[in-house]
Amino acid sequence: MSDFRKIIYNKYNFSIKILPVNLLIKSSKQRFILPCYHTVSDNYLPHIINLYKYKNLTSFKSDLDFLTRYYKPIDLFDLIKLIKNQADPPTNLFFISFDDGLKEFYEVIAPVLMEKGIPATCFLNSAFIDNKDLFFRYKASIIIELIYKTDRKSNIRKTLKSWFKDNNMSPANYKSELLQIKYDEKTKLDELADILGFNFKDYLGKEKPYLTTQQIYELIKKGFTFGAHSIDHPEYRYISYNEQLKQTLQSIDVIVSKFKLDYKVFSFPFTDYQVSTQFFRDINKDNSIDFTAGSSGIKQDSVINNIHRIQMDEYDLKGSDRIKIDYFYYFIKSVFNKNKIYRN
Repeated sequence: MSDFRKIIYNKYNFSIKILPVNLLIKSSKQRFILPCYHTVSDNYLPHIINLYKYKNLTSFKSDLDFLTRYYKPIDLFDLIKLIKNQADPPTNLFFISFDDGLKEFYEVIAPVLMEKGIPATCFLNSAFIDNKDLFFRYKASIIIELIYKTDRKSNIRKTLKSWFKDNNMSPANYKSELLQIKYDEKTKLDELADILGFNFKDYLGKEKPYLTTQQIYELIKKGFTFGAHSIDHPEYRYISYNEQLKQTLQSIDVIVSKFKLDYKVFSFPFTDYQVSTQFFRDINKDNSIDFTAGSSGIKQDSVINNIHRIQMDEYDLKGSDRIKIDYFYYFIKSVFNKNKIYRN
């Protein structure tokens, strides 16, 4: 993250927090926002704790109260109509979504949304449904926790130190080193798990971090909608073009066929940064994909049906502050004509 963004997206940035929301909406003419979360929990989640500051239930409810105070919620089908018609929102609107298909969507989030009458869409990684596998970044978070709790004088620590040196990594900076491991290096995390005597399959069986097929069916009956979020969550700029297509189209096909959906929606894992115009042409050859979604905040895209969401758990901020800062950042980018993504 740039130094400028660190200054802007800061919980101590009091000057922006006092700005009236209605004024920001009116001045920017951006009446439609798309907040996105991963999970909500009051519990300690080893697979996430080292990745981002997830919301607790109280904070999440506060975010929803803020959103419903200034915006009207819409569901997936209304969103698809807006995108296809390229229509201006008739009023202030928000569409809320959740990535990664975590169990808290069923246990914590959905009950709150139903109580408040807010529709939502959850994007699933096809390989992780029913806890069949674990996102490589979640593995990294777990390993960081395990190393932290390991006796510094133990033989395991000595073995770990040798492993880090053999892999040209700094043992002293193990947290930052592990969080830099990329998708194509993920087997390193399995090697570390072996050294630590940890079994990811056992963790999946015990903790069950992901939604099950049965839970997803129940949620669909309650009115929630689902989309694809790739097969197993790579960052697209670090994988080949053919792999990008495979991760997208195969995950969509699995989700649509498995749950008998009559719509096709997809959200990019991590980011859609550096994804080409040709990619969108290829996945949309038959015009069957209703939309794809990135995470660049309040922003437009040269690809008409690629929308952008606001990652509400990206920074340690109250929902109201995050939205206000996004509007403020929108004004700053307007000066430099940076509020639209133009792709190669």
